[in-house]
This record gives sequence, structure tokens and C-alpha cells, in this order.
Amino acid sequence: MPSRLPVPSRVPPLAREVALPHTPRLLRVGPRLFLTTLGAFLLLGLPVAGLVSQGVYGGIHRSFAERSLRESRLVATLPPVVAALSGNAAERANLNALMNRYRAQLGADYVVVTDRDARRLTHPNAAQVGQRMQGGDFTAFLRGRSVTETVQGTLGRSVRSKVPVVDGAGRVLGLASVGFLLPRLRDVFLDVLRAGLPWYLLALLSALALALGVARRVKTEMLGLEPEQIAGGLRQYRAVLNTLEEGVLVARAGQVFVMNPQARALLGTPDAALPLPWPPGLPLPVPGAGPVTAEVAGRPVLLAAQEAGEGAVVVTLRDLARVRALADELTQSQRYAELLRAQTHEFTNRLHTLAGLLHLGETREALALIHAQSARHEAHLQAVGALRHVRLSALLLGKFDRAAERGVTLTLDPLSALPGTLPPGVLDLLELAAGNLIENALEAASGTPDAEVRVLIATDPEGLVLEVRDTGPGVPAALAGTLTVRGVSSRGMGRGVGLALVADRAQALGAVLTHDRVRADGRDWTRFTLDVPLPEAEE
Repeated sequence: MPSRLPVPSRVPPLAREVALPHTPRLLRVGPRLFLTTLGAFLLLGLPVAGLVSQGVYGGIHRSFAERSLRESRLVATLPPVVAALSGNAAERANLNALMNRYRAQLGADYVVVTDRDARRLTHPNAAQVGQRMQGGDFTAFLRGRSVTETVQGTLGRSVRSKVPVVDGAGRVLGLASVGFLLPRLRDVFLDVLRAGLPWYLLALLSALALALGVARRVKTEMLGLEPEQIAGGLRQYRAVLNTLEEGVLVARAGQVFVMNPQARALLGTPDAALPLPWPPGLPLPVPGAGPVTAEVAGRPVLLAAQEAGEGAVVVTLRDLARVRALADELTQSQRYAELLRAQTHEFTNRLHTLAGLLHLGETREALALIHAQSARHEAHLQAVGALRHVRLSALLLGKFDRAAERGVTLTLDPLSALPGTLPPGVLDLLELAAGNLIENALEAASGTPDAEVRVLIATDPEGLVLEVRDTGPGVPAALAGTLTVRGVSSRGMGRGVGLALVADRAQALGAVLTHDRVRADGRDWTRFTLDVPLPEAEE
């Protein structure tokens, strides 16, 4: 039994419309923010602790330097110190013990008193008494100046001040120095870590909790999708929008938020940044109410709208000229199919008749029928020969058969003739107009006594003219002014397309379509005339 793959219980709506890329668990929004926050804290923790330690160490150094200078000046003014350096043997013998007691009271690491040669009279280590003081400047105090310095002494690295000891006459007798040993920077760093670790961990936990909350909120706003999935879906939707033949706009509250390249081309806004105000002069269709027509930059367009939810409306724009061209092609195809059906029907009847005559042995009648049919087709071929355009000639040959099927006499005026070359679009207009006008004339004349349709296609001094007459009852007076409006027809609903297409195409080429009633040969005729200007005629 084949195993079935598990189906996720919660599938994002977009995943039902577009194949979304797979996102590994560690690359999703939640884990990504969590790991980024954790990594940032771990990466910055030690450098921050180092900077804080440097600051603390600098503060300790400054504090010790100030205390050292202050206490050294105090020691330099003590009477026992001045007396010992002035030569009092008793004071000199007791001076080391006195300075050690004084050091303990100050909290200093050492108090050193030296003579002018920098030989120690006092030191915490009795073995150092009598030795020369090490490190630093030993000339400034002789000139009566005080010096604060950081040196490596016998007890370690320290901050100390050297203050001259002077007698009442102003003579320099020696120097007094109070020093404080500096802690090691590593010890300061460890102390900072121990003191800040609880607060650091608390901040880290708070940041991680905030990151998870933000990730959950972001994912909710992104419809439960990951960034890569949103990007993938957007690329696919963009590919679809950009390859549509129709222009697409998404509007909300009078602003356009989506516009594909086709819509930009139709509206003439190739580089405008979105959102844009709804184009002035362009009607906004009512969603679901059917398409409306408008003109944009002199080009007719067809607009339709649909609701998209959340106040958005999707509007599609189609080039009406292209729509009409497609409609023309469909009409031509239907017309050719109808002509083929009529020809098939007529030839089938002729074949049945010939078969019957041959079965009856009436070969003479059969030959007469064949000769008559051949003569008729030969006459039709000669009639359309002067038109000099194969497609138009083929259309008229089909209409001859169509007229015979309807019992209408179709005649092509002997004066019909066309030049060998025509401007672009004129031949298409002639085919469209001739097909529609002749078909309408055949329908109008069909069923009337001595039904007849006459066609003239020729050039005159003003251009090219197509004239179609029929013996039908004529155009009803109520429809005379709106006959070329789409959907208007004297034959009921579902009609009224052909003449509208002819009128639109004629207007595009500067041609004029008219109709009237005339009387000729003792009969009343309905006449449709298409006048097409030609460049040669205009000159």
C-alpha cells in the first residue's frame, strides 16, 4: 500500500495558488531573529566588558594620581620629615616607623622619604631602606617641582607623586612620595564581568523574548509566510501580470497601487512611481456591471472592473482596436464558414439532381444541367475578374452561391473594377463591408417578389465606392439614425454587430457609410454606400 505524505494542517492561502519555495526551519523568521539576537549579544558582550574595564581602570588611575599628589604634599610638610632630613638623628631613626603608621592610616601602599640623592629613609620593606629610589624623574624635585608618574617599582606598578621637602629657608632637603599600587587590568575585567553578568543575562533573556515576540508579529503580518516565500510568490505574480495582453490596474480609495507594463503603455505613464491618483478623464467602471469604453491618448480602450476585497478594485484595460480586429476576424471566419456551407448545400443538390438524371437515363438533361452550371460559374468568374484581388473575388463568388440558396438574384455591376494596389487597410475594409452589406441585403430581399441585390465596387474621381442595393422593405424609420450602433438591428436581439464593425473600421480610414432609398427601373431600392478616399484621389 503506497504511503501518503502528511498534509500540513495550516496551509497559507497563497500556497493554494502559487508553488512557494521551501524554507529550512533555521532560516525562518523566528529562529533567524532568535539566533541573530543571541549572536549579537555574545559577540558584543566581551568587547563591551573590555571597554567598561578600560574606563574603570582609567578612573582608578586618575583617583590614585589625585590622592598620591595630595598625600605626598601633606607628608612633605610634616615636622618630623623636615627634621629628619635636616640632620636630626633621633627623628631619622623613628621616621620609618612613623611613616608606616601614617601609610596605614592613609590606605596607601607605600610612603617613601628620600634625601637629595634619592636614597630611601623610609619604605614598607625595611630591607629597601638606604637603597636608591627607582624609576621616574629625579631632577624635577631638586628644582622645587612636584611630579606625578606611573612607574614599575619594587612593589609593583604604581601611581606616585614626588614632592620636594624644603626647610624654612626654602632649601630642598629631599622628597616625599606616597604611592598606590595599580590593580591589574585583567583583575578589573574579571570584577566587571562578575558585577555585570546578572544584568547582562537579564538583558539577554529580555532581548530574546522580544525577538520571539517580534518574529511572531512579523509572521502574522506576512500571512504566515517566510520572506523567501513572499519574494517567490511576488515574482510569480509579477511574471503573470507582465505577460498578460491586457492592462491591469489595482485601485483603492482613488489611488492606483498596481499597474502592469501593458497598462502603463496604454495610459502613457512608463516611469511614474506608484501609488498614483486615478487617471483624470478615465472612467472607473462599476465592479461587475460590465465593460465600458473610453478614449486614452486618442486610442479607444475597453475597461472592466471586479471587486478584489478590502476595498480594492481590479480594472482591466483592453485596446478596443485590437478587440475589434479580433471580432472582425471572427466575423470573417463565420462568413466564410457560412459561404462554404451554402456552396456545399448547392453542390450537393446539383449532384443529387445529376445522379437522378443519370439513373433515369436522361443524359442529355444531365449534360444540359452541367453546361448551365458551368456557364453560370464562368459568368461569375468573368464578373469578379476585374476586381483583381483574390480574397474579395472569392468572397463575391461565395455570395453568388449564397444568393442562389436564398432565391435572390445577385448581380455585380459590369462597371466594377479596382486598381491592382490599394492602401493598407482598404482591402480589409472592402472585404468586411462587402461581406456584411451583401449578407444584410440578401436577408432583406429574401422572400420578396423578384428578389434582387446589385453590387458595385469601383473607383471614381473622389476615391473608391462600394454600393449595395436590395429590393427589400428598407430600414425602419425608428432605426434610421442608430443603425450603426452596436446591438441595434431590425432582426431582433443578438444582432447589430456587422454594421457597427464596418462603421468603426470606416471611421478609422476616413471613409463614410450612408444609406438611403432610391427608385430605379420602376422599383424601390434600399442602397448602402461606402465612400473610401484614396491618396491619389485626394491629390
